[in-house]
Amino acid sequence: MKKALSILLCLCTVVTLCASLSACSHKCEFSTEWSKDASAHWHACTKEDCPEIADKADHVWDEGEITTEATQEADGVKTFTCTACAQTKTEAVAFTGLSKEAWNAALDTAVFENFTYTETATTTGSGVSVNTETIYKFTKDTAWAKVTMAEQSQESYAPDKASANELRTQLVDSIKKMAPYAKYEYDATTKTYKATEKIKIDALNTSTSDITITFANGKIVEIKYTVSFTQNNINFTATSTVTLSDYGTVVLTPPAQ
Repeated sequence: MKKALSILLCLCTVVTLCASLSACSHKCEFSTEWSKDASAHWHACTKEDCPEIADKADHVWDEGEITTEATQEADGVKTFTCTACAQTKTEAVAFTGLSKEAWNAALDTAVFENFTYTETATTTGSGVSVNTETIYKFTKDTAWAKVTMAEQSQESYAPDKASANELRTQLVDSIKKMAPYAKYEYDATTKTYKATEKIKIDALNTSTSDITITFANGKIVEIKYTVSFTQNNINFTATSTVTLSDYGTVVLTPPAQ
């Protein structure tokens, strides 16, 4: 029995030694380049089929860099880099609102060289409601306007650049005064910007904080507001929706003389 046990122990020793020699029968030289996976990095033995590794450690991530800016239409991307081996990982970055620069760019006068402005409004006072629709279409050199109130319409045309620019300046200035960057905050739920304090509505010579602005692809596409005012001792409430569209695509043909 003792002899059998001795033989068994001897065989185990031989098998272990053989396995050890098979695993690494040479002096390992490790690559200077990092091998890596999603969680760690290491230096691998340069000998083909040798499983030995050295210096294995978890990644150490830097503070990250925004590699794709978030927009209202899509999350951005923040990329982190391991300070040792340069492995990278990414995470989504939620949109939190336009920068001041992007906001002001959407209000640049040049943006409104060619566009359509449509405003529908309902004004109520003394139990009577009046619906109004106002449409402006601008090209670089011309403008067309149509105002419809109580189902009666009036059209006008500005066939020259000077008169078109005068009308454009008045309209764009009114939009800019309604949209100072510092007085709005972004609502991620509705993807709109809501006024945080009262803003003057020049056309009605009064103020309201009930204003929301919607952007799409870096441009203003909608402004909604409700305002109350008094005229001739009558209290009125006006609710208005402004849509800005057709950026860069409007074509106007002057009417026949």
